[in-house]
Amino acid sequence: MKIRKATLKRIIREERARLLREQTTPAEQGEMAARADAMDDNNTHHWPRVDWSNVSELVDKWADGEEKAFDKGDPSMMELGETPAEAKKNWDLQVDQGAMEMEAELTARVRKVALTTMQEYTDKLINGDYA
Repeated sequence: MKIRKATLKRIIREERARLLREQTTPAEQGEMAARADAMDDNNTHHWPRVDWSNVSELVDKWADGEEKAFDKGDPSMMELGETPAEAKKNWDLQVDQGAMEMEAELTARVRKVALTTMQEYTDKLINGDYA
């Protein structure tokens, strides 16, 4: 069975993002510990974690657009002595690296905003804002 290059890249990005999602950063651990300390034991919650699959899809679309944006007539995309094929290959490698880093960063940022928002609404419920 043959796997297309684009499919393999997508699988690698998804697996890397999954691994990053499963890990929490020391900053996130500190934030969660501080929240837990600030709350009574009766009010401690374990907020759900979800798969941010749309982040992968968004990053894949961004990467496709960037790969298509290659212009062999643009001197900034062509190093001295490179053929257009070599420059295109280098560009695609740079886009892949950027996409992997962007996916990890987007996942971390979405997680942070989601946790903060869930905390905010839990506090509102506890305070009776919806009574």
